[in-house]
Amino acid sequence: MRALYPIEWIKVTCEDIVVDPKSDIVDGPFGSNLKASEYANVGVPIARIQNVKRFNFVDKNISFVTPKKAYELKRHSFFSGDILITKLGSPLGLACEVPQHFKSGIIVADIVRLRHNKKICLTSYLVYLINSEVVIKQIEKHVKGTTRPRINLGVIRGLDLPLPPLAEQKVIADKLDTLLSLVKDIQIRLARISFIIKRFRQSVLAAAMSGKLTEEWRKNHSYHSASNDFTKIKEQRDSIVVGKSKMPQSHLFYEEYQVPPSWIWVSLDSLTYQIVDGTHHTPKYTESGIPFISVKDIKKGKIDFSDTKFIDKREHIELSKRCPVKKGDLLFTKSGTIGRTAIVNTDKEFSLFVSVALLKPASSSVNMRFIDMALQKWTNEIDVSSRIVGSAIKNLHLRDMRVLAIPFAPLEEQAEIVRCVEELFAFIDNIEQKNNAVLGRVNNLTQSILAKAFRGELTADWRAANPDLISGANSAKALLEKIKFEREELKKQPKLKRITAKKQVGESMSKQIIEVAVALKKAGKPLSGQQLLAASGYPSDSNTEELERFFLDIRKALMYDRSIVKLERNVDDKQDWFSLAKTSTQS
Repeated sequence: MRALYPIEWIKVTCEDIVVDPKSDIVDGPFGSNLKASEYANVGVPIARIQNVKRFNFVDKNISFVTPKKAYELKRHSFFSGDILITKLGSPLGLACEVPQHFKSGIIVADIVRLRHNKKICLTSYLVYLINSEVVIKQIEKHVKGTTRPRINLGVIRGLDLPLPPLAEQKVIADKLDTLLSLVKDIQIRLARISFIIKRFRQSVLAAAMSGKLTEEWRKNHSYHSASNDFTKIKEQRDSIVVGKSKMPQSHLFYEEYQVPPSWIWVSLDSLTYQIVDGTHHTPKYTESGIPFISVKDIKKGKIDFSDTKFIDKREHIELSKRCPVKKGDLLFTKSGTIGRTAIVNTDKEFSLFVSVALLKPASSSVNMRFIDMALQKWTNEIDVSSRIVGSAIKNLHLRDMRVLAIPFAPLEEQAEIVRCVEELFAFIDNIEQKNNAVLGRVNNLTQSILAKAFRGELTADWRAANPDLISGANSAKALLEKIKFEREELKKQPKLKRITAKKQVGESMSKQIIEVAVALKKAGKPLSGQQLLAASGYPSDSNTEELERFFLDIRKALMYDRSIVKLERNVDDKQDWFSLAKTSTQS
């Protein structure tokens, strides 16, 4: 690893940048110790996987536990300025800083809380580092599980990290703030183009299905009513449909809008001789055989056979008796994701699941590409939610599909509409392809910039201009000596005297307790440990949990916030005394 970064840097592990690895790098409680049934609407916040993204804490859908429960789980607490890292899901190792407005909280089992020593490693530098491929590639080597990828706590504690001098960490973090902000701005602009492309397609379909797209075309062609074309289609439909389906269902009149006089409104049922969905039962899957198509296999107007499930030939033959698929048929997704379409353009055999509807044209004269576009337009604009049932999985009934109102243009004009739409779509597809290619390169920029940063390339000129800030007492090696000293000091601290007392009510106590830095500021003078305990609002007969909370607050203020300092121990009373740090801005 030495050759990968400047000689002024050193290699450390996560355990090297904390005071006490066992308490500063922890994961959340076992599931049985924190159940969803114990969540509350107010109280102490819980950080869950959905709140931790790469570089950012998502302050949405925050759950809480009572202060009493938080005391029970104090080992799994977090403070503002701590770093949270995901150890379950895909991708793994997402890391972010706890925002300042979250004073404290509890992590769940699938998150690691890293409480690094800010005297030797800046938070902003460390967040960027953990989210870079320097760490990502290490994590990938230790992933367990396939359906639910995960890593254990030991992986996080043992991560190898490049550590520059503190001043250089600040420069690196500042440069990354600037560069990655520019990358984000570009990503936002490119995303806007994607949105404009989507709106353009919708506008084209709206113009096509209202006759505006072929307005000039109609002026140069003799008037021809769609009624004659539809009558011929209806006659052909009547010749092949038998039973109660012979009479097509009428369309929904309230779905009509203004179309040219030569157009008519008809139902989807009248243009097809069969609208049916796939099998309603889950078949027995096989390693190979006949493709079994569901919603996920209908993409961008095509059937994607690259990742299908399979069934055997015998079951396919049985399923095809009800739902035989032929070239020229139209597929329409009706469950889960509503409205994906694809015209069958292959003679390859396959079967359908219930989530996909099959539309078979009533006549060879029916332009299924035109019907496809009409359905896409309907999906974009019509209130499909009024007909969709189900909560967990959305579903559109076949009976509701049959009565969909289709604007029916003369067949010659339909062909012209299809030509125009496909021409415009081909143009916009080309733009989208180029935009996506640029977006892909921009998305890769983030990791490229991070890689340069953690090879020392972004700060090479700075190091040459500032040798005093990276050597001697300011060197990375000196930083490690500081953390070793603090560990030794921690070992010298007397163990807490356990006081057995009846537990106080968490909610009522939490309202009286204040942070030790605030208590010192209010006192206006140094306080002994016992005086500070009382000034912070703790009762004189504090129980074990309350004392541990008090000493955690002292430790945080001393080592992380650096808002207070410990004075020389009084020889007479043998107590530790504390005062506000001179640079403290605690209010």
